[in-house]
Amino acid sequence: MKTFKELIYEFGEALKKTVVYRAGKKKIIRKSSKDGYKNVGGKEVKMKAPEKLARRKAMKKVAKKNKAKAGRMAKKRARTMRKRGDR
Repeated sequence: MKTFKELIYEFGEALKKTVVYRAGKKKIIRKSSKDGYKNVGGKEVKMKAPEKLARRKAMKKVAKKNKAKAGRMAKKRARTMRKRGDR
């Protein structure tokens, strides 16, 4: 049987703080460090097989979409960098 302190230490180790920028705002979220686990209500929960498959399928779709838009994104980034250089 683990002590309360050991459980808290493991819990703190499992969920990692990550900085995410969305809509121009900085947000700190806690993410699971283990594969096949997700964060639900501040706790690490194991994902079910159908959810894992759905996520994998979605990631493939997104990767394909992003690859198609990569040129457009690069042009926009270059234009923004040019504008920043003019200041």
